[in-house]
Amino acid sequence: MSLDFLRIGSVYLRKGEKRLDSSYYTLAVRARWELGRTRWPLRPLSEVAQIFYPGRFKRPYAPKGKGVPFVGSREMFFWPLQPRDSLYGTLDDWRDLMVERGWVLVSRSGTVGQVLLVSRDFANTAVTEDAIRLEGQKGGYLYAFLRSRYGRDLLQGVQFGAVIKHLEPDQIGSFPVPFLPEIVQERIHANMLHALSLLERGSRLLKKAERLLYELLGLPDPGTLTPHYLPNVSGTTVPTFAVRRSELDGRLDGSYHLPEVESLLRALKKGKYPLVSLENLTAYIRIPPRFKRHYVDPSKGVPFVRPSDLATVRVLEKRYIGKWTPGLPQALLRHHEVLVSRSGSIGDIGFVTRAWDGWAGSDDLARIAAKKSLSRPGYLYAFLSSAYGQAQIKREIYGGVIDHLEVEHLAGIRIPSPPLKIQEEIGRRVYQAFSLRDQANALEEKAIADLEDLLQTPRPPRQGTSA
Repeated sequence: MSLDFLRIGSVYLRKGEKRLDSSYYTLAVRARWELGRTRWPLRPLSEVAQIFYPGRFKRPYAPKGKGVPFVGSREMFFWPLQPRDSLYGTLDDWRDLMVERGWVLVSRSGTVGQVLLVSRDFANTAVTEDAIRLEGQKGGYLYAFLRSRYGRDLLQGVQFGAVIKHLEPDQIGSFPVPFLPEIVQERIHANMLHALSLLERGSRLLKKAERLLYELLGLPDPGTLTPHYLPNVSGTTVPTFAVRRSELDGRLDGSYHLPEVESLLRALKKGKYPLVSLENLTAYIRIPPRFKRHYVDPSKGVPFVRPSDLATVRVLEKRYIGKWTPGLPQALLRHHEVLVSRSGSIGDIGFVTRAWDGWAGSDDLARIAAKKSLSRPGYLYAFLSSAYGQAQIKREIYGGVIDHLEVEHLAGIRIPSPPLKIQEEIGRRVYQAFSLRDQANALEEKAIADLEDLLQTPRPPRQGTSA
């Protein structure tokens, strides 16, 4: 067994947070030390940005479609942004929770230390108090710095908490920010804003694909459908409904038979095109065998996609599994596969672009490939991510503690089978949207890499001293 040692001066203990946890010194202190060796002047982050978060509050959740949309610390990274919750009240009631385009958000509890540049999608949406807000003139530059390896180590190193990790504004405010020449800061800031515009365009395209799906298939907007519940018995408020014995399908769990699902299925049957089982439109629906994950350095591994990565704007925590992993070929993702999370948080849908082609995927991801003669992958993605697809996926969930899905559950999903021309009209928006997302992420990574290269430039030696 080998151990790594890091010797530090007691000055870091006296001047810092009086921390005795090793991660603070191996990450945060080392990052400060490396930044101190660069040729660029440093200023505390608190001097170049306002850093704050709203106070804690009780969340009066409203029924879906009412009140003000609300996103939590994980949902704010979803792409496209689709708030799942709402708060009772008006926009003025929740003005303190609103954010503006170009601000930087840092998750401070739960999923700690992840960074996001606010897009237009956040307009009129309340954001959790578990996100620290940074408001500065060059939000794109600050975003690039916090996502660089220096910012990442600082954010990871200062976290505190025995079970649930936390961050506070005063910790972030003390981070040393390098001040590169103005023209360099402007270039990095502009590149990040350009990447943000690409993501916004992609988000609009996915929403357009969903609207087009309903229009071309002759399906009503799911929000306009009215589920049929039985009248409440006097003095009760519990929603009740009846199910015929012939419709049980061997399932006695109430969530399988919810009226909301039945109303969506009825609308599907009245659409323009005949319904078929998903397996009839696919070349395969498969789940790889379980395998042990050996996480390794990037040079020794293959990028690894988990279910939590499907819904987010990028892979938030990049991990790599060893190239020697048994059964790795079966775990690799293939171009144009549609991915469905099948364990834990079920129903998230992903699309394998060229950027993910050849990456490894978790065994908790089902892979779906379109049958070229009958379907298009973009269309399958659009349908499965719509309310009509999601309702059918989630009704099939089984499991007492951890939710699961199997191949046969996905294979039986009912889906309209329109002509290929209609499928291509819908799917083209999906391809374009994910292409824009890949372009945006590549642009961000390039800007961050350029910044890191510049920060590695050492400070020139003083006159009269040797290098």
